[in-house]
Amino acid sequence: NLAYFNEAEIHFNKTTPSVSVELFRYKAAVAHANQKFKKALNFYNGYKIIAGKKEFSNDEINRLINQVSYAELAIKNRRNITIENLGSIVNTPFDDYNSQINADASLFIFTSNRENHTYNIYQSGIIKNQLVEPKKVNSSINSNDNEIAAGLSADGQILFIHKTNKFFVGSNLYTSQMGLDEWESPIKLPKEINSAFNETNASITTENSTIYFSSDKPGGYGGKDIYKISRLPNGEWAMPENLGPIINTPYNEDAPFIHNDNKTLYFSSQGHQNMGGYDLFKTEFTNNTWTNPENLGTPINSVRDETNIVLTADGKVGFYSSSMENGFGGRDIYKTVINDPPTNILILKGKAFDKKTNEMLIAKVTLIETESKKVQGIYKAKSSSGEFILLIEPDKTYNVLIEADGYHPISEELHFDVKKLAALSFKMDSKK
Repeated sequence: NLAYFNEAEIHFNKTTPSVSVELFRYKAAVAHANQKFKKALNFYNGYKIIAGKKEFSNDEINRLINQVSYAELAIKNRRNITIENLGSIVNTPFDDYNSQINADASLFIFTSNRENHTYNIYQSGIIKNQLVEPKKVNSSINSNDNEIAAGLSADGQILFIHKTNKFFVGSNLYTSQMGLDEWESPIKLPKEINSAFNETNASITTENSTIYFSSDKPGGYGGKDIYKISRLPNGEWAMPENLGPIINTPYNEDAPFIHNDNKTLYFSSQGHQNMGGYDLFKTEFTNNTWTNPENLGTPINSVRDETNIVLTADGKVGFYSSSMENGFGGRDIYKTVINDPPTNILILKGKAFDKKTNEMLIAKVTLIETESKKVQGIYKAKSSSGEFILLIEPDKTYNVLIEADGYHPISEELHFDVKKLAALSFKMDSKK
């Protein structure tokens, strides 16, 4: 376990040179995890000379040597990003990880094994930049087995859940819809997504038409791969598509997060140009292909494991999991503030009302970009407040379709001037 590497290093330093050749590799791994890069390179190169090709492939040793060299370079070239541990309100001596947020982070969900060592899902929120005390979500989701928060839609109405038994044997994905102030019973996703193997994390586009998910089913590039699956016009799901060798490697790729721009994909990987363990990467779908994954660099990534990054719609704030040192123990959740965000998406809020009674309605809003006629997103209002969010690009024109049960739909063309943004309000006529 990476948490014990400091203790391991003390122990290894007391061993004699006559100990098994394999100890060179373990010493190298410990030095790497403790950021003693020169020592790690010496041990890896020594192992390579002594062991030859008998015990461990040269390709694998060369990969580890490259990780050490890249880690040293990445630490010297720290990015204009700040990170902070979320502290004891979220993190414990146990595992706290897989944070999920809606577009504005007013809903914050994560996973912890703080009670009875069973992984359950907890819910909080961010009000005036402060986290609210988290609570376990309702019992319709959590059980005596393991439930892990695997993804959340931009409007916060669809929660993806990774369910598995106490021994983590067999993992499948489920969804739960937000009802009136609590989550409904999870429904298992169809066979086009789930298999007899392990499906662990998922992310859905804003128009709810494409899901990105991770699976270790056969036929991939090795370990876990990232797939996408799209909804057909009849509402059924098509066959899943492996994202291919630009994204997937012979190692594990996991925890996809498709940003609210529907084209930037973040994920965790043990492959690619890597500092060690899992690193976080991003890629963009452009000109009908994915760009080469970009390592998010330090201080987000470290020589330990970083996984499950999620970002707000404007790209300025993210949350991710890490086992980096100086945490509370196990995996912790960190917040990152990105000072030069890659997106210009804005969040606009609104409500719908009965025209006569002014009663608040639970509306569904479909946002269509006027020029391309492409559905940009489908957003459902919160049952508790009636508030919905729209994710827009500034100075663009959209057709907005507002629907509510028992009411005539409204369709309006709106141009959003970034200097004149204000909350939306729609008055709807009853069909009665």
